This record gives sequence, C-alpha cells and structure tokens, in this order.
Amino acid sequence: MKRKKVEKLEGGERLAKPILLDVGTVLIYEDTILKKEYIDKLLELGIEEVYIREVKENTATEKATIEEQVRQEYSDRVKELLERHVHNNNSNIGELQSVAQSIFDEVIEQKEVINCVIEIHERSADIYEHSVSTCVLSVLTALKLGISQEQAKEIAVGSLLHDIGMRYIEVDIVNKDLDDMSAYEVSEYKKHPVYGYSAVENEEWISQTAKSIILSHHECIDGSGFPLRTRNNDIIRQIVAVCDIFDRMICGLGNRRRKVHEAIEYIRYNSGTKFNRKVCETFLEFIFLYPNGTKIRLNTGKKAVVVRQNKYMKERPVIRMIETQETIDMMKENTIFIEEIL
Repeated sequence: MKRKKVEKLEGGERLAKPILLDVGTVLIYEDTILKKEYIDKLLELGIEEVYIREVKENTATEKATIEEQVRQEYSDRVKELLERHVHNNNSNIGELQSVAQSIFDEVIEQKEVINCVIEIHERSADIYEHSVSTCVLSVLTALKLGISQEQAKEIAVGSLLHDIGMRYIEVDIVNKDLDDMSAYEVSEYKKHPVYGYSAVENEEWISQTAKSIILSHHECIDGSGFPLRTRNNDIIRQIVAVCDIFDRMICGLGNRRRKVHEAIEYIRYNSGTKFNRKVCETFLEFIFLYPNGTKIRLNTGKKAVVVRQNKYMKERPVIRMIETQETIDMMKENTIFIEEIL
C-alpha cells in the first residue's frame, strides 16, 4: 500500500483504503478500480491524496468480483436478448447461452476463486441485473461446493434464465412482499417459473438441468415453495434457490428491500428447513456480514463505519470511529461489539 497524490493518478489504480467524507460516509469503497471520472470528482472535492494498493501486494481478504461496468454490460445484453424474444419465437434466446458462458469464464478466471469472499451492497435492480447477479452467486457457490465445471456451466445457464418467465406476466413486484400483492398478482407471479420452463422446454441447446432450475428455483426442501409445491432436495436447484432469494431480498424484487445482514439472517434462519443446509453454509462463507462502508452502533453507544474485513471472523471487522476517526481492529478489542446497523 502506498499513498499517492490524486493529481498523479492515471486511472486503473486500485484503492487500498476507502475514501470517506467528513461525516463518515463512504465516497468510494476499498478495492475500487479508479476511473477517470472518479479522479476528476476527487479533485473537485479537494481530496489531495489516497491510498493505492501496490500491484504485488497480497491482500488480507481476496474478493471475487465482476467489475461494475462488466456486470452492467452483461445486464444490458440480457435485457436486449429477452426484449427481442417473443413467445414461441426463440431465434435469439439461444444467444444467452454464450452470455452465461462469459459470466462463468469471468468467475472462474478470478484468482483463488475458491478462497474468495464477496462484498454485497443493497441496491435497486431490474430483473436483468438480478439475473446476472444470481448467475454470479450461483456459479461461485457451485464451485465452492466442489460441483464439476461442466455442471457449474449448466447452473450458469439455468440461473441466468431462471426468471425468463417474468417476461410473460405484468405484475409489479418491485419492493413488494407477497403480502403486499393482490390475490390475482400473487397468482400470476407464482406462474412465472412455469411460463419460463414452457418457453425453453423444447429447446435442444439448453440442458435438462438448466430447464429444471427455471421450473424449480422457488421450490423449497419442505414443500412450501411454488409453483408445484414439491420437495426440492436437489442440490443444484437449491444452489439457485438460495442465491435467487438472497439477491431478490437485497434489491427488492418480489420482496420488500432488505439490508444485507437481514438477508443473511433469513438464509441462516431457514437453513435446513426451507433450504439445503450445506448450500446455505457454503453460500454464507463468502458473503460479508458487514460490507465496507456499513454504518454501525457499538455496545458502547458510539457510531463507526466498517472500513476493512477480517476474513476468518467476519463479525469482527476493522472499523473507523465516526467521532474520533480512530481505526479499531475488532479482533484485537474483545470488549466492543456491534449492536446495530444504522
């Protein structure tokens, strides 16, 4: 790590520390790749120096991420293909297989992917970005579970297409739980896996595994899901079920938007009842409990912001006190605890 003048930045550098505003708000997160527009904004705000990660430096926490611009590129491509797709006219839909392959390649090329963790932040998202995010999370989970690469590729296709049936219904699901919808809306929403499966049922380019993911990604191991209310004990379909519900919760699609820690707690609470326990445990291993930039209140009553992670004890990150700007590694301070996320 080295300190560098903002005016000397060229773009492409990776931040070693988050850039905070005076009030403790994170302006740019740690490990962000600095683009030209970011640098211009820093100069505009009068920020003179930042900490840059040296190329050969080993980080304490490896992060498996797809850069935001790449994620957006995939989302736009998925949107384009699905919007051109007409029921019973699948001339373009097969191109999504190559998109899924590209996403799989992005994940598999991450160094030490099996040992990586990933930061997740609450966000608003459309069904296309959600599909890409679910694909990324599903592939990561599959690889960490030791699923073969061939099967992981099938998971990539199925998870990318899992919500294709949403193209055939007109129901507002943004920031809504099922309890917020009318009986008609709930009925229509619960049909989307069937619509999606029907759209690809006779397609030869998509595997039966991927088709079953589209049909069963809302089914649970206790039979409480939909549309068929079957007991979904298949680990491959459970991988997508867990990744789908987690991402839907944090971006508010078919659920009221939740905080990351609330979505994590939901997965943890339903592990072994609604969802396969091993899948849940593996998934939660690489999701940060308190992402960098999270504002928290300690048991002392003081407020702080999370600035860095401790990989092997995610509940005790490195924090910066908002009042004093003191940095504290909670692994070294056993008397303080996080009581509340603000």
